[in-house]
Amino acid sequence: MAQNGKLKLIIADVVAVVLLTAAGIFIYKKAIKGTGSDKNADETGPSGVAVLETLESLPAADVPDETSAGEAANDYSSYPLSTPADCQAVINQYASDHGIDPSSYPADIVSLLVNHHETLDFVLHYPESIGTQDSPEYPGSVDVSQDYSSLRMPAYYQYDIRWGYKSYGGSVMGITGGGPTALSMAASYLLNNSDMNPAWMAAYAENNGFMIDGGTDWMLMTEGAIGLGIDVTPISADQERVDRNLDVGNIVMCLMGPGDFTDTVQFVIIVGRTDGGYEIRDPGSPERTAVAWNFDTLASQMTGCWIMRVL
Repeated sequence: MAQNGKLKLIIADVVAVVLLTAAGIFIYKKAIKGTGSDKNADETGPSGVAVLETLESLPAADVPDETSAGEAANDYSSYPLSTPADCQAVINQYASDHGIDPSSYPADIVSLLVNHHETLDFVLHYPESIGTQDSPEYPGSVDVSQDYSSLRMPAYYQYDIRWGYKSYGGSVMGITGGGPTALSMAASYLLNNSDMNPAWMAAYAENNGFMIDGGTDWMLMTEGAIGLGIDVTPISADQERVDRNLDVGNIVMCLMGPGDFTDTVQFVIIVGRTDGGYEIRDPGSPERTAVAWNFDTLASQMTGCWIMRVL
């Protein structure tokens, strides 16, 4: 009888093991089926199931993306830009990475990066973006809501990617669009109209005969501004008169010759004054815009000067 009892226990143990093994196989296969990857179950084993389940349970943003990872691995803003050769090197690298012919970058676009390192993004995307902003409807799609305030003149730059690729004056606004960008700042502030963004103003200049080969006819700042509803008075570089106008909220549009602001011509706006100097808006440089200027320095480079106000 004792032997029969031991035999029954052994048989019961064997049956239990078989049942547990079968249950384990069933659960394992069900887990594999749940992942949609059962064809590799024999190769991956239970640890492979755990990895698949973990990846599927992650939010989409947490799963590595090969494209974004590749872009991050080549951060063009980390390249040195100290010399013209450095600037050409980063352009060549971007061109190679994106299947672009390096000759698609004109000399004036390369020179823009050499002289203004903050234009890197604008310059690198030039071949892909040129011609994309030329439709008559395009200015209406430009959003300047984050830049615009009725209480303070905005700071717009001609090579902003929102309008810098627009054809203008035989090139693009990023190169030749200082005039409409400057008047855009002045008009949107004085007239409290953010729709007059630089792309809109460039179209206005072109449609009214103020765009010339290589840039802008200075008449845009007189006849053109008057046509928008701005009162314009030409003056000499008279500091006392400039100060009086700034003190009552008027602004001073200046045409600058070669010197601190340009090698040719550039429009700059004097918008205010403090004990530290004169506050300006230079559509060609955030660095120069951030500087408080001595009046004599400004006056020595002015070739034209106009008081702008709204009556």
